[in-house]
Amino acid sequence: MLNSEEKALLLLEKAVVKAKLSIEKQLSFRPFLMMLDTDGNIKSVENKAYTNEESYTLLESSFKGRVNESNIDVALLATADMMPARYSKDKPTPAIRLHLEEKSQLDKKISARFIYVPYSLHRFKNSQEIFAEIGTPIPVGFPAEYLTK
Repeated sequence: MLNSEEKALLLLEKAVVKAKLSIEKQLSFRPFLMMLDTDGNIKSVENKAYTNEESYTLLESSFKGRVNESNIDVALLATADMMPARYSKDKPTPAIRLHLEEKSQLDKKISARFIYVPYSLHRFKNSQEIFAEIGTPIPVGFPAEYLTK
């Protein structure tokens, strides 16, 4: 059985891999919601909204609804973003932004986090194939918005 920290890391890893694969294939990715329930089941939710902003808004709404009807232990909402200026050294840097909430953290003042995962795109030598190089994640904490006691 995984402890709460291991559950969060598992979900973060799966989300980064999912986003990275999409970035390498399509140079971007659509927002998605990932949830881990108390039985260890992982569910991923996406939609076909016209814009990323609309997609994100629909996923937020879905997240709020699912919290009330299921036993979610850890959840994250992923979207393509830019690194906040204070974490970008020279120029704007694209990032995977993961909004992470865990039930095990709800008693804490800072119970949720944005995890910004910077990335850069590169081509393999003598190839058209692109790969995404993932940088060091940067967490930014705040009170939980969706999971509550």
